[in-house]
Amino acid sequence: MSPPIRRGAHLLDAVVEVVAEHGIGAVSMRSVAAAAGVSTAQVQYYFPSKDRLVAAAFEHVCQGVERRGGGVDTSGTAREVLSRLLRLWLPSDAGRARDARVWLAFTAAAATSPALRAINDEVERDLRAGFAGLLRDARQTGELPQDRDPELHAVVLLAVVDGLVTQAVLAPGTDRQRSALAERGLDAHLTLLFGKERT
Repeated sequence: MSPPIRRGAHLLDAVVEVVAEHGIGAVSMRSVAAAAGVSTAQVQYYFPSKDRLVAAAFEHVCQGVERRGGGVDTSGTAREVLSRLLRLWLPSDAGRARDARVWLAFTAAAATSPALRAINDEVERDLRAGFAGLLRDARQTGELPQDRDPELHAVVLLAVVDGLVTQAVLAPGTDRQRSALAERGLDAHLTLLFGKERT
């Protein structure tokens, strides 16, 4: 079941907008109030401190990813399912590119923020567990080679996607070129993991 929409969600959307356009350092009670078209007092009513506001916004972003993941078609092979899930992170259009910038900004900030780190750790644990479960099932059915460690390769999958997203956001070239590079990179890694696609 998708997580409920929390009170003050319009303000969290405004935080995301500020982060997408100006980076996490630009988040303040005033900038969020301006982006949301409300008073600073209203922001403070829901979120008494900037730290709580930023942490709530990161949770809001994570819940959005969870909702999108819940809508992914889980039929087909493990490789097909993983490909669909992992492509949720790739900046394949303007909206996804914006989401990627926001995700990178929050996860980078988590390196020095205990509150954001705790949120990030929980998300990473859930993702690793889900990917490892798919890989264990694939190994049992023979789709994944027996010498592959599901837990280890779940970690590697996340690292590969993080790297591809960073490249797709920062590398030179057009949005289309960067997106195509990320797509090819993901396909190449899945081929290394599972072996050549069956025809």
